[in-house]
Amino acid sequence: MYQPIQTLPEGPLDIIGDVHGEFDALQTLITRLGYDSYGNHPAGRKLVFVGDLCDRGPDSPAVLYWFRQAYEAGNALMVLGNHELNLLMEDPKDGSGWFFPERDLKESHLYAPWQKMSDHEKPVLTSWLAQMPLVLHRDDIRIIHAAWLPESIRQIQTGIANQDLITAYRQWDADLKHSLRQAEWYADYERQQADSALLDNPHSTPPMQQALAEFEYRRSRLHPVRALTSGVEVFVDKPFFSGARWRFTTRFAWWDEYTDDIPVVIGHYWRSWQPKHSGLLPEPPNAWFGAKRNVFCIDYSVGARWRDRQAEPPVPPDQSGFRLAALRWPENILMFDDGEVAQMISL
Repeated sequence: MYQPIQTLPEGPLDIIGDVHGEFDALQTLITRLGYDSYGNHPAGRKLVFVGDLCDRGPDSPAVLYWFRQAYEAGNALMVLGNHELNLLMEDPKDGSGWFFPERDLKESHLYAPWQKMSDHEKPVLTSWLAQMPLVLHRDDIRIIHAAWLPESIRQIQTGIANQDLITAYRQWDADLKHSLRQAEWYADYERQQADSALLDNPHSTPPMQQALAEFEYRRSRLHPVRALTSGVEVFVDKPFFSGARWRFTTRFAWWDEYTDDIPVVIGHYWRSWQPKHSGLLPEPPNAWFGAKRNVFCIDYSVGARWRDRQAEPPVPPDQSGFRLAALRWPENILMFDDGEVAQMISL
């Protein structure tokens, strides 16, 4: 029976951020952490991944194969990220051309060359991937991909009972679509969504589109698995242009309302090691944050290294501003694939 919430083992952990198919960076980092090629550590430490092992990078299959053998040897665990869920739900999204041929045709100029997975291997991958949890926890630490939301966690505890993850996800999706289509503003949403002249022109700020905002707000919050793995949205005061279209909601900094004593480690939010104003994650980049300063994002944007490979001249990994990082717990230390070590600003 599928268990969406599972317990972490006792002992020290190395919690690794979003890998995004960067197999070489992963191997470099685990070597620096003292693990062998099978994920064994002489001090009995365990690896924990915050999700998004795949997409964008050059070798997602190698990352997933390596994780699977380390997992089966009892050396590594993971929580599912939104990119793994896209695979499970057969939903081709950005950076997934290694798995979905239609995305390969669309994205080869960005991410290729990449190692692809053969068709006969895909069912095996999705079968075991669907057994991975959404939440890992113990008394001193909580790990989830994007957002620790108590109501959504309660829903997955009760809503996936006696079901597999894919069936439960699709049922929530169907219920959500039905609910949204019954809303009095849904016809306005369809009209606004279809108006490309309104949404796609970066040089002309549109008025607030309330129906579009309502749709995005509710869609982010009413599907518990999506909420936990992609985060939730809030309304904005004025539209902003992002991702090639105008937006009327934005990501919610849920950590500012998190008041439990147990620290939470997440990925997903593409943190930068170079100090800059991100608009969402606070600085400095080695600080815990949130209402009680006990939430930490361990994703330092290694998934953007495809940009390094396209640069003229290409940027070598040891000079990249995009890094793969591990949080050593309970030592409260950061280690990066380029060898840098940093003390985290304490809880």
